[in-house]
Amino acid sequence: MRLHGPDYQDGNYGAGCGASVGKIAGMDYAMKTGIGSYAVQVGDLKIGAITVLNALGDIYDWKTGEQVAGFLTEDKTGLRSTMEYMSASTESKENKFTGNTTLAVVVTNADFSKSQLCKIAGMAHNGLARSINPVHTSADGDSIYAVSVGNVDADQDLVGSLAAEVVSEAVLRSVYRAESAYGLPAAADLGK
Repeated sequence: MRLHGPDYQDGNYGAGCGASVGKIAGMDYAMKTGIGSYAVQVGDLKIGAITVLNALGDIYDWKTGEQVAGFLTEDKTGLRSTMEYMSASTESKENKFTGNTTLAVVVTNADFSKSQLCKIAGMAHNGLARSINPVHTSADGDSIYAVSVGNVDADQDLVGSLAAEVVSEAVLRSVYRAESAYGLPAAADLGK
């Protein structure tokens, strides 16, 4: 049996093939996204995230607040706000586009118990909240999992806080590494 080296890539690969965002008005005004990853190291501590970005809402650069992907304008040359579109009417909406689930896994070489990893995964959701608006709607199935693959001693709160940051960065890579597909433009098509 011949083993091959790692073949992971950010962008339109694996689960990222079907990922898109900005779907409040359906797929006609959605954008293509994909899978993205990011990692940091602080001393011996390593922490990374892989995110499949498939959200109802818009995507923002968590450091600048700039919208970088999401709900397209009528002419599909720019971006508009999902929240503004939703706020135009307060009436209950039936049949929202529900094919949305942003998934992430946070991996660290720090040694944590199951309950500590659950807390870290919960803190990592802050990364989605910094990057996606709206997020965690009834039309989204957002989930983050945290796993420990080492025995480095590290502070749980530090790792949870870094988890949020690497998730935010992985979200951005999900946007910037995606290429247009299936009639959906990518951020590069808009000059982002």
